Amino acid sequence: MIKILFGAKTNHQKAQPQTKSAQRGFTLIEILIVLGIMSAVIVLGLGRVRKNENNIKTTFREITVLSKEIRNQARLTQTFFRLMIEIRPDKSRYWVEKGNAIEMKDAKAELKTQEEIEASGDEKKKSSFTLYKKLTKKEKTLPKGIKFKSLEIQNSEPLMDGLGAIYYSPEGLVEASIIHITDDKNTWSLLINPLTGIVDIAEEEISLKDIIKRNE
Repeated sequence: MIKILFGAKTNHQKAQPQTKSAQRGFTLIEILIVLGIMSAVIVLGLGRVRKNENNIKTTFREITVLSKEIRNQARLTQTFFRLMIEIRPDKSRYWVEKGNAIEMKDAKAELKTQEEIEASGDEKKKSSFTLYKKLTKKEKTLPKGIKFKSLEIQNSEPLMDGLGAIYYSPEGLVEASIIHITDDKNTWSLLINPLTGIVDIAEEEISLKDIIKRNE
């Protein structure tokens, strides 16, 4: 059984003690298993959205284009980027952040909104990632009538409420992830291709774990 090991060190990073806050990157082993995930996606027959709702189609188009742009910027600047997803009962937002180095720090220790960072007033705890205004000038709120339902990222528990981050590496790799969007009647799955950053859209709720199990 082969597993994706997102978070393993890359060759160019300096060896450091293994701790929860150890800096991480991506390895070539991911590429092999990702091919299996892509095959599973094809078997599932993920279709493009056929709904006519303007808000839904616009949101999907924006996230699809944004994902490719984030990957391009990560490769161009040789810096880690992340797509932030905020899921709250009263709002659903997303934005792009850029790191200040080529090393990715512990995500769980740094997931805070700009408002939370400013409110804390603690300079030492500020994230090394900052809002990347070239792609998102500010936090973008989903249009009325649709919202994020959940976020699934490889090797993490599904996020139903809170703040999540999908990381894009300088090598052009992306964390295997699925964003679920709903209008309370229907749920769509946005699967981000770990190799290309391209977003495939399914008109149903699909679990990332189920896709991976099909190839184990």
